[in-house]
Amino acid sequence: MSARPQTAPPATGRTVPPAAGRSGPQAADLVSALSAAPGTPQPAEVLLGPLTGPARVHTAENGSGRGLAVLLWCGSVHVLVHDLAHEGDGGCPQCLAWFLSRSVESAELPYDEMSGTGASGAAHGDAFWQQLGPALRASVTRLAVLLLRAPSPGGALATIDRASGAVRQGHVPPRTGCPVRTPTATTTIAFGAVPELLEKSEGSLRARRPLPTTLTADYLGPHSMFREPLFDLDGPLPQAQVGLPLGNGMLEPGIGRSLSFNKSRTTAVLEGLERHAGFCHQRVEGTVEATLAELGEQGIDPRTLGQHSAGQYAREGFLWAPLGPAETVEWVPLTPLGDGPARYLPEVALSWVRRIGARQPFFYDTSNGFALGQSHEEATLHGLFEIVERDAFLLTWYRKLLLPELVLGPGDSHLRALMDRVEVVTGFRVRLFWATQDIDVPVVLALAQRDAETGPCTLVSTATSLYPRAAAESAIFEVSARVASLRHVFDKDPVHRERLAEDFDALVEMDDHSLLGALPSSREWFAFLDTPDRPELSLTELAASAPVFDTLDKDLDHVRARIEATGTYAYAADVTTPELRWRGLVCTRSFVPGCVPMTFGHGTRRLEGLPRLHDGSLPHASLLPDDMTPAGVPPHPFA
Repeated sequence: MSARPQTAPPATGRTVPPAAGRSGPQAADLVSALSAAPGTPQPAEVLLGPLTGPARVHTAENGSGRGLAVLLWCGSVHVLVHDLAHEGDGGCPQCLAWFLSRSVESAELPYDEMSGTGASGAAHGDAFWQQLGPALRASVTRLAVLLLRAPSPGGALATIDRASGAVRQGHVPPRTGCPVRTPTATTTIAFGAVPELLEKSEGSLRARRPLPTTLTADYLGPHSMFREPLFDLDGPLPQAQVGLPLGNGMLEPGIGRSLSFNKSRTTAVLEGLERHAGFCHQRVEGTVEATLAELGEQGIDPRTLGQHSAGQYAREGFLWAPLGPAETVEWVPLTPLGDGPARYLPEVALSWVRRIGARQPFFYDTSNGFALGQSHEEATLHGLFEIVERDAFLLTWYRKLLLPELVLGPGDSHLRALMDRVEVVTGFRVRLFWATQDIDVPVVLALAQRDAETGPCTLVSTATSLYPRAAAESAIFEVSARVASLRHVFDKDPVHRERLAEDFDALVEMDDHSLLGALPSSREWFAFLDTPDRPELSLTELAASAPVFDTLDKDLDHVRARIEATGTYAYAADVTTPELRWRGLVCTRSFVPGCVPMTFGHGTRRLEGLPRLHDGSLPHASLLPDDMTPAGVPPHPFA
């Protein structure tokens, strides 16, 4: 993606002019200055000093229950009002330290080990206070008074640039893993959200209640989850991306694609938050230690989620190990969709991120099934969509299914316009296919092709929705984004490109898959999609026959019934983190035993324990040669 940095807006949408030179309460120290300001609630605690080692200069038994922190970091002074109990809305100084520095060491210092308390702390604090200078002290005092007087929740932040005096306001999210806050999470879900969260926005599968107007600003900026967003200004459709900083210095992308940059940015932030939930680990209530045999039918056998072959597990240095028949592991409760009993899943299979010190994961995993929403119903619905979509695509690829091509009608002019735009800008012609399988939930596959002897030639993507036209639109968005991105990186590393074609085991990253599939030499792999004699389906007729429900819980129940019709069941786990709950969001991860999981890297495919992949009855004919099995099919081109 050709991306250019854009400056994230402040949380309030405004920058306060420089404050130097204005009069304000003057005192020898900050605590005295606050006491001299009439009508200002006195904080129960005041921290003052460098971000990584502040001093506690004041404590009061009869304080307001809120603390004040004035912290210096990288040329700025951060004035933060926070809830001492960490039970209110917003983060604390150690949350702020984590977001600003992304350093575990700087964010996990216990309060009782800060650089001096009592007389020693006061001395350190007084020295720091005097070093700020009169104008900056006046600005800090005035902002502290305003924040303490405001009825706003904890986590309210004002940042003063020492060079210009400019002030930027925002809010600090609570951080998962903050040592001041040690809650225990629960994975079980009590479905039954309030009606306002289940009523749908017209024409969509999202809640009618709008997201917070400050959503993007709340999560963007050095004091929060993501740094500045990137926008693709060269592609056929607006695309935005945010990066979630990881402990290893890498950025996990969150990407948004829509018809406007504002909406794409919001979607990118939401996807970044979803990725964040997958990287977090929280202590879970209700865990049990047992073998699979001891749990019996209460346990979900991880093999039913798709696992590696015996040959893969036997490889030297393979990072995954199957569950032993008599192995005792920790299990977490899942919530069934429908009336079935609660089931248990091995805790190590709940997350897709390998944790240091934990048992080896059973298999390579991705974020398949994670989704956000304003209710558990909304989040779980979209998590199931992702599982169904990836399952349908992988069944199509590994069994070479003869999919019907979609014929657009008069009511599909907006889709035709999108496809034309992609072709004009990129030279790729887009075609749409009906990839819905035995789970009767609409899946549309978009195939983008161009006739050329060099450069990228073929890309593919899929999307799912209860509304066929919405699935088609999303599939076009996805494949156009891949086209735009690959056109810019295709010639970046010719040696790596050639190595992928010669040795499939060289595929490791997600982008390797679309790069290999786009090579001119890979064009024949898509021949089963491009055969001239194939059935056709009218998108107009499919759209007219699609069921329409007025609430999200009915949508979810419909999808659940379609899954159960294939002989399997759906389950969900709550994986919401404090950062999400802070703005009324929840995250769930859904599981459907028997569905083919998405993987990246040819050597880490999970093709075992999945009957539908090998001999199940599907609605489309298979063109897989009799002498070939799914394991012999070239790597999938999905990314």
